[in-house]
Amino acid sequence: MKKLRVMLLTYGKLPIPAVKGGAVETLLDSLIEENEKHQLLELIIVSKDDVAITVFNKTHKFSKVIAVKTRERPLRWFMQKVLNKVRFMLTGKKKNLIPHPEIMTKAQDYLQNTAVDCLVDLNCPERIPIIRTFYSGKLAVYLHNDYLNDQTMNGKEILQQLDGVMSVCDFLAKQIKKIPKVKEVPPFYRVNNGIKLEDYQMASPIEKQTLRSELSLKKDDCVIVFSGRITETKGVHLLLAALDKVKFKKNVKVLILGGTTYSAIKKDSYFKKVMAQAEQLPIEVRFTGYIKKTEVPSYLKAADICAVPSIFHETCCLSAVEAQAMGVPVIVTRIGGVPEYISEDSALLIDYDKNYINNFAKGLDRLIHDDKFRKRLSDQAIKGRNRHSQKRYYEEFVRSIEQLTETEQLKKEESHENINLD
Repeated sequence: MKKLRVMLLTYGKLPIPAVKGGAVETLLDSLIEENEKHQLLELIIVSKDDVAITVFNKTHKFSKVIAVKTRERPLRWFMQKVLNKVRFMLTGKKKNLIPHPEIMTKAQDYLQNTAVDCLVDLNCPERIPIIRTFYSGKLAVYLHNDYLNDQTMNGKEILQQLDGVMSVCDFLAKQIKKIPKVKEVPPFYRVNNGIKLEDYQMASPIEKQTLRSELSLKKDDCVIVFSGRITETKGVHLLLAALDKVKFKKNVKVLILGGTTYSAIKKDSYFKKVMAQAEQLPIEVRFTGYIKKTEVPSYLKAADICAVPSIFHETCCLSAVEAQAMGVPVIVTRIGGVPEYISEDSALLIDYDKNYINNFAKGLDRLIHDDKFRKRLSDQAIKGRNRHSQKRYYEEFVRSIEQLTETEQLKKEESHENINLD
């Protein structure tokens, strides 16, 4: 049976393979890895160029990366951001940037000589009208963020040009359905994000202590880990504000894993602000800067608590999923699609309201001082770890592609049968 050929258009900021990080890029890497095992699809990925792509294409049989030389446009992007802010103030509508149009140009060139069964735009719905000018086949957008809703500029037109919407949570589907005056909404396909569970195993007591020693942490320390980009929407400042309200903090240690933007080592004004804020606390707060994705599990194995104080519409929050897979108790904001991945019986979910900092502080205080409570959350998290598997993620993605292309496949088969009859 011929494999379905799927073209995936990346955002263009970071490359595939995900050698420079990125949440969506890391997920796409895991999808590619599973496809090499199960060989159900032929994947064609249009990506920002990187030296790793040459090796990748030599070692992967069922996935091919088409490298694109992109260029930065800082002045143009700045002007677009200003224009978008003014537009939102006047109309209440947002328009996300299309930073690297070279991605679409390369896709158009490729499609002139090679047919695909469907094209999937990764997380940039504003590109859909442009893609439709050169591609008439099955087209879907794969949303990882809240980028298509009633505030999206030309949201109705974008939606009507799609054959399907893939999303990582039902929350995104609900957001799309808020777009007014849309008579026919394309089918929605839920694709749960997944992780490579073998990389996120619970640490044994000996392993935990060994890793703590390597990190200069003591056995009786209560270690809190934050893992993610150091940006305002990720809420590091709120975590530190909550910690300032917690009592008996002398043996509490906080590890802040991450840089400003994925692999960047630059410290912007927000990063410097939270570092100054941390210095005012009577506990040790350690900033690691950017670390490789493969290093994160070692820090989680040394942790007692994972804090996820996000204040924007998180749709999955992989850092919380990864911690739970390792049995690390999680305290997280109840926002966006997070409750679809993190259940009440395995974590503390805190409402984002006017009492947020106080309630987050109360949750941290309980987790720090109640060992039995932490153990109960850990046990429940471990019970549900298999639902976050990379294999399940791949299966749901393949099923969505099959359903998306089913009508087209039937047309092709009927056409083939008619030709045979003639």
